[in-house]
Amino acid sequence: MSKRDATVAIEGKVPKRPQRRTQRERSETTKKQILEAAATVLREHGYAGFRTEVVAQETGLSRGAMLHHFPRKNDLLIATHKELYNRALEESLRVMKKNAKANDVDAMIADGEAFFLGGHFFSVLDVVLSASTNPDLRDEILNISRNARLPIEQAWRERLSASVPQALADDIVFMTFNMIRGYAMRTLWDEDSERYKRMVSMWKQMVELLCAQYGANTGVSMRQLTGVNARRNIG
Repeated sequence: MSKRDATVAIEGKVPKRPQRRTQRERSETTKKQILEAAATVLREHGYAGFRTEVVAQETGLSRGAMLHHFPRKNDLLIATHKELYNRALEESLRVMKKNAKANDVDAMIADGEAFFLGGHFFSVLDVVLSASTNPDLRDEILNISRNARLPIEQAWRERLSASVPQALADDIVFMTFNMIRGYAMRTLWDEDSERYKRMVSMWKQMVELLCAQYGANTGVSMRQLTGVNARRNIG
């Protein structure tokens, strides 16, 4: 008996033993480890170089143990993208809540940049463009992408529509995310960060002018919406 246990016994206390995890909890932990490794392999090697045996090596599991959780390569790829999109959704909603008092367009641009200029978007793009011989996988990934991003865009439309008419809020969100997505695609062959910064600044001024005509009727603060003084550029 250890000194600690002896002391506990003298004091009449029953030592607490660590609670054993259930089989389901252990299984979920293993799945998360596999998905984390799969995301790393996909990011580093792309769809063409994605191998289940490499993922197994990353996790320290036997290939058989990994196949117990994900019997097919498609199953693993689909589950990995679902996990990454869920994280992106949670992060977007967290940032939106955290920056509730920040100007909306700046916060929305930051959210779009975090997703479209991050590694996950390019992993999805790689699968969609490369999986021409695997249409089921391609269609499933596209469906996951659609279902994951649309709630985020809807949340931004609702946030902006509190300050401007719904139709205008819809268009601002649509054009903002398309602008960032378009630049992300262009970085595949030409990355010009300085020009992108100018483009974003120009877009914010355009949004400012679009919203200014509603200011008198809605009481919208252009500084709050865009972070720029509307009167400075209206003339």
